[in-house]
Amino acid sequence: MVFSDEFGAPQLDAHKWITTMHFAGVLGERFHNFSYLNYNLDENVLFDNGVLQLRAERKTTQGTNPAGVYQYTGGLVSTEKSFAFKYGYIEMRAKYPGGRGVWPVFWLMPNDAKAWPPEFDIAEYYAGAGIMHNGLCHGDVRAPKWDSTGITDSKAELAFHTYALEWSPGRAVWYQDGVMRKTVEAAYVPDAPMYIILNNGVSSQFGPSGLPNDQTVFPNFFEIDYVRVYQLGTPVVVPENALAMIDPTSTAPAAPKTVAAAPSPATPAPVPPVAPAPVPTAPISLPVAGAVIP
Repeated sequence: MVFSDEFGAPQLDAHKWITTMHFAGVLGERFHNFSYLNYNLDENVLFDNGVLQLRAERKTTQGTNPAGVYQYTGGLVSTEKSFAFKYGYIEMRAKYPGGRGVWPVFWLMPNDAKAWPPEFDIAEYYAGAGIMHNGLCHGDVRAPKWDSTGITDSKAELAFHTYALEWSPGRAVWYQDGVMRKTVEAAYVPDAPMYIILNNGVSSQFGPSGLPNDQTVFPNFFEIDYVRVYQLGTPVVVPENALAMIDPTSTAPAAPKTVAAAPSPATPAPVPPVAPAPVPTAPISLPVAGAVIP
């Protein structure tokens, strides 16, 4: 295991997580783009009995980055400044909120802030449509392409489940509760370090979950029990700096600090990937460039 957070402390581990965004396409550190209605606030990053809770609220807020008045707030954490990895197995155990306009996501972005695509959407929930999106964005920023699958039987709102990605050269496999949900074997599978993002957002009319309505429950909570990253083989070298760039294929000289490799996580039995789900009509659509709209 090269990274983990069990969220046992009563506050966010600032050595692992930040609460702002700096990747290509964002309109500010706390407002993503016009697919969203929410402004991210630190006060929406909460903890309850060993569970990270990312809250979304219907709350008028005067934002500063970028400046403006926002009718909704959300919560976000990322490992952008502390941890990125290339290849391995990443798993989260979580329970998702539901309702039209609700948009929680577990995803990876490239460590190079100017590079997009790629993007892994490990478990992006379009709550307004009841669709769990497993996706990979690739191509060029001017013509991004999506390899997307919509899962309609995730039961993400009913209980805690595990969501995982197994990432290797030229291959990526998505899992829920150890069951294979999607496989991509292609040259466009990313080969650069990526970092972790967890967020609970609110969709605009342009987003995949549609506008919130009178039945949407606020506040709502994206509840995360843990996040773990594994890599196999020889001990993993961890640079003595602020960014742990984990790359088992690198030929660079080893740094002095090492962390022993973890045993292999259980390998789920092969299961045929689930076919893409029927796509609702606008304003909910699949695929959608959920991370960046340049």
